[in-house]
Amino acid sequence: MREEGAELYGIDGNYPGLFGEKVPLPPQILRHRPDAIGIKSNGQLCIGEAKTEGDILNTRTYEQLQDFTSVEINGSKCEVFVGAPQSSENNFGKSLEKTGLKGCDNLHVLYIPDEIIND
Repeated sequence: MREEGAELYGIDGNYPGLFGEKVPLPPQILRHRPDAIGIKSNGQLCIGEAKTEGDILNTRTYEQLQDFTSVEINGSKCEVFVGAPQSSENNFGKSLEKTGLKGCDNLHVLYIPDEIIND
């Protein structure tokens, strides 16, 4: 999200911020609260989600992604960034296709090497 120019405004998890300051929880968007939320300088909202191998088979994951990719704020759709284990790439891709999310212009999936994921 930062590489796309978004400044983080909310994190659901343990994140000390740049100088140890507390970062508030992101607001709920439709039915779900995202893991992270940021805003680009043009006002576009960015949403971040981290997924585990177990999340890939969870219906809730696809409900979240459908909510987050469909909502429009400040006149544009939200950019949605999902981090998932590289080992789940095949299954996640198939599930995205099955749920109609594959090819969604504002959905960006980043596959993280399993060796650097902390369980």
